[in-house]
Amino acid sequence: MSTSSIPRFPGVPDLLLERYLCDELSAEEARHVEDAASASPALAAHLRERRAEKAAFALVRPFGPMRARLEAPRPSRWRVLWRWSQPVLVLGVVFAAMLPRILSLQEVEQVRVRGGLTARVLVKRGDVVFEQGPGAVLRAGDRVRVEVEDVDGGALYLLALSEHGRVTPLQGFPATGGPLSMAAGRWVLPGSLELDAAPEQEALVVVLASDAWNAPSPEAVQRWLEQATREAEFPPSLTPLPGTRHAVRALPKELP
Repeated sequence: MSTSSIPRFPGVPDLLLERYLCDELSAEEARHVEDAASASPALAAHLRERRAEKAAFALVRPFGPMRARLEAPRPSRWRVLWRWSQPVLVLGVVFAAMLPRILSLQEVEQVRVRGGLTARVLVKRGDVVFEQGPGAVLRAGDRVRVEVEDVDGGALYLLALSEHGRVTPLQGFPATGGPLSMAAGRWVLPGSLELDAAPEQEALVVVLASDAWNAPSPEAVQRWLEQATREAEFPPSLTPLPGTRHAVRALPKELP
């Protein structure tokens, strides 16, 4: 996997550019980016390309449904119970017997949603953008981005792993632009990666620490993954790093 497709512009970190494209900067910070783009044709071209990519991804992964789910008020449990109890008051004994099971099912569903760290791989092949699905085989030259969804957010790390045991930090490390954090919701990480023609399989690993203040150091995250590469299977079965959750996405690739 080639990381050279992630631009590096002196004085303008990738994360600052991503926040600029998302209209999250103050007026002063935005002027800093615009002044840098005026002085750098390469940066100006990169911003145009990123705007086009964001527009293309927005068509494939619209944020509206996610926003509605996050902003929708949660109904009161007692209101729900009262509404459903009215038609069955005459069956009070039966309802009393079923109530513990109903509450148990609700609690199971809440746990399932709260633990739902999700990572998706979005692929751009030529002019076509699609989400990598089960059985999809990628090709050399495909550009991929990672979309992360979580109801808590926190400190985020992204690493690439090869079947030969090579670990490459991609996001959230000092050498890649510094710490990275996300709010609750869904976020397409800044930058894209291009699959090269190297004859090896690769995978992406997303690590999320909900408590950003007590998150493991970048060095600890990298050591944790490097130790896991000693397993024979690929991608390896990872034991969670304390205080974190993770998601692994294999990138099956056509090999010569």
